[in-house]
Amino acid sequence: MQEYKIKKIEENIRIDKIVGKLQEDISRTTIQRMIEEGNILVNNNKIKSSYKVIEGDLVTIKKEEPIETDLLPQDIPLDIIYEDNDILIVNKEKGMVVHPGARKSR
Repeated sequence: MQEYKIKKIEENIRIDKIVGKLQEDISRTTIQRMIEEGNILVNNNKIKSSYKVIEGDLVTIKKEEPIETDLLPQDIPLDIIYEDNDILIVNKEKGMVVHPGARKSR
């Protein structure tokens, strides 16, 4: 758990933006979800992601623990069209699942 007291210069900035600056490794979508779930509080109160902080507000961030999954990588031959240090272009087969979700888990 992390606590942070808002400074005068940070007044009137949205809480999700403040937390984004404090926790650069967390996406804005995740921050908004954490706010909705009550894992980010201001003065020990649940707030909306649109809340604008004021000087002296105490922001509490309860970091979520990573969720363990049973997903394993698969060794799949890929048709790589182009690759360099910054980009990779793959010709993906139709129907190949890239990110398993609730509807597809192949």
